Amino acid sequence: METEIELKYLVLGNDVAQVITNLLTLHKLPFQYQEQELGNNYFDTPDLQLRKADIGLRIRHSSVKASEQTVKTAGQVIGGLHQRPEYNTTIDGEVPKLSLFDANIWPADFNIEKISANLTSLFATNFKRSTWLITCADDSIIELAYDSGVVCTSSKSEDISEIELELVSGNKVSLFDLAKLLFSQLSLRPGLASKAARGYGLAFAHEPEKVDANNIVLKLSANMSLMTSLQKGFEECLAYIQKLTEQFIVEPNLYTLKDISDVLAMTRHGLWLYEDYLDEKINISLREHIKTILKNLSWVDAAIQVKELVARSGKYRKRIENSESLLLELKEAKHDQQDLENAVQLFYRADFNLLQLSLLQLVISDLNESENRTLLTDLAPSWLTINLDELRQSFTCQQALGAQDYIDKHALLTRSLLTGCWFAKLYDHTGRNEYRGPWLDLHHGIEELKILLLLKEHLQNIHQDVPQKLIAWLDNKIEHLVDTLEHCKQAALVLPPYWL
Repeated sequence: METEIELKYLVLGNDVAQVITNLLTLHKLPFQYQEQELGNNYFDTPDLQLRKADIGLRIRHSSVKASEQTVKTAGQVIGGLHQRPEYNTTIDGEVPKLSLFDANIWPADFNIEKISANLTSLFATNFKRSTWLITCADDSIIELAYDSGVVCTSSKSEDISEIELELVSGNKVSLFDLAKLLFSQLSLRPGLASKAARGYGLAFAHEPEKVDANNIVLKLSANMSLMTSLQKGFEECLAYIQKLTEQFIVEPNLYTLKDISDVLAMTRHGLWLYEDYLDEKINISLREHIKTILKNLSWVDAAIQVKELVARSGKYRKRIENSESLLLELKEAKHDQQDLENAVQLFYRADFNLLQLSLLQLVISDLNESENRTLLTDLAPSWLTINLDELRQSFTCQQALGAQDYIDKHALLTRSLLTGCWFAKLYDHTGRNEYRGPWLDLHHGIEELKILLLLKEHLQNIHQDVPQKLIAWLDNKIEHLVDTLEHCKQAALVLPPYWL
């Protein structure tokens, strides 16, 4: 048995193999190069018994060596790092022979003879593999493979263009360093699904489950140590970032971009929460990476606001149509498809890949828990209370707040809500939701206020006469919303905290 430890990346562009060879040569990394054509048939029973047990079975034919059958059993995928037990035997013919594998690799309830009799070929992968066996400066050995071809069923196919970095021997750090080197010259993004998973998806028209960004909760538990919760929390943040990125690549739209931005903000918030327990250099580096990406996405909020203003089904569209010049002004401010295409490129860039790789390294690092035996439940209430005290201090005042006051305090409110998201699973669902309800109403109300203030800003930019009815309506709408926010604020401030 071998346990693969490898990074997988999807790659864009042409002449990938030549770029890799040139890069390794430039950096004086010695390698042995090989090319081969690989054909792989994947098998399962009609009721997918292997897939349900997270087992992959294939027969591989190679242009340079004997045919081989392979079983991969359940493993772990974190942020593009795949770790999975693998079993190989040579084979003649086109039909798997499960009896050639050690009987101990199968689940106890598997009837191997029955499964063998019912195996059928579901899909195939056919690709050219270029391989560089690289010796690193610390004598670590890494196999870098670039695969270019197709995954196909009898009626459908998808292109394969991906890179795998496998640690043959030595230090994981060398694996990550080589990945960083590739980021500098290639357009990459982490590959979450294996070729087998893509094949199953193609064969059975399975689409990846979409992330409901409105209900993201980190799966931290009350019995976790502080350091375990740190790694688990950032692991979940990384998974959400990558799943949402995948959703955006498949179907680019502003709202998924907003979701990505929000999860990045939640990740950054975690760096603030755990800053006393993180290496300072790592913390600063991760914050800088996130800051860079968020800066590139800073246009998204305004784009969504304009989109909702000009949408034919939008609740303000009828009012806006009373002024042709205002409607024209808003349409000119609207972001187009080119902005979304540019955003796709962002997710293949080096800085975005470096952020994900840095988070991955944090998640799999060996943290010395013996030096800190603090439980998460010892500190989570303190963090929540600190945020509540800040909210009370900011929102409790003698006079009612104005529109700009709410805008100015929105970031503070958002941070408090993010702390609640980090530790949501530690507390009773009902009590937590009752407490957060008015605060969330306040949050969404301020977002609505931003839309109205944006509309007012565009009205002020128009040099032609604007209908007075429209101006009066907008001022009245803002005033009414501010009154509503005041009621939400008062309701929120008197609720007892669910964590005390």
